[in-house]
Amino acid sequence: MDYKSYDEMNISQIPALEVLENMGYQVIRESESTYVYNDLRESMYSVLLKPVLKEQLKQINSYEFKGQIHTFSDVNIEQAINDIDMALTDGLIKTNEKIYDTLILGKSYEERISKEDGSRSFNMYYIDFDNPDKNVFHAIEEYSVETESGDSTARPDIVLFVNGIPFGVIECKKASISTSQGISQMIRNQGQTYIHNLFKFVQIVMATNKNESKYATVGTPSKLWSFLKEDKESEEYEWYKIELSNSVINRIPTIQDQNLVSMFHPKRALELIRYFILFDRKQKKITRYQQFFAVKEIMSTIQETDEEGN
Repeated sequence: MDYKSYDEMNISQIPALEVLENMGYQVIRESESTYVYNDLRESMYSVLLKPVLKEQLKQINSYEFKGQIHTFSDVNIEQAINDIDMALTDGLIKTNEKIYDTLILGKSYEERISKEDGSRSFNMYYIDFDNPDKNVFHAIEEYSVETESGDSTARPDIVLFVNGIPFGVIECKKASISTSQGISQMIRNQGQTYIHNLFKFVQIVMATNKNESKYATVGTPSKLWSFLKEDKESEEYEWYKIELSNSVINRIPTIQDQNLVSMFHPKRALELIRYFILFDRKQKKITRYQQFFAVKEIMSTIQETDEEGN
């Protein structure tokens, strides 16, 4: 490893992995790559962690019929895994939108109840948005993905997964290098000749060094990447301070640390994915932090009741 890579690794990437691990992610480091490629992936082109997804689909899904709780059949579990891994025939953004809709809404599968009751359709979900603790989060370092041509690979610094499905990508830089370089790499990697098969699943992307972070979503032009800042007047600020102190241990938090907690804490990440991403014509958009806290404040006000119950 050359000095440049070593510098980035120690100043940005390793601290990022430590923060993610303290937030509850199962971190798989580059030294454990054999386990990832032998046990969790079918190929370098396939990006889903299918054994994880299969187990989580079983854990978070069931259906009720006539007062009885049932589990989904293995056939439907396998079909759900195949269904989320959509082909890129409609291009990156449209495919990403279809995957996003499936993640948010789930998908209906027909289950055979009994000879008397026949078959009924029930929804299966890929993420338990209402209970973040029931999901499994991974952060994998230097996640190699085969390019579309099959003759090379690209390796994002950190890829984040929920229930075996990629949802976040982070590019780490040393402090002397602007995040604009990480943004350029991220945009390049989304291209058709690179690893768009990864980005068809991705919801949040970040380029960071210890002093600066910018975030966006898939397809965002470089000029529209945003800074992130917690609102000290928000009702969530106390929660944020507690989570930051739990995630950054024995050192002063950097801007990178703060932004990782703000964006990728499991509770916050699922909330952003569920409520603060939209598709407008042929563009995918993620909220800016000012909009996020404004909406949170409005919702809090709506939920409050006055003395008369109004």
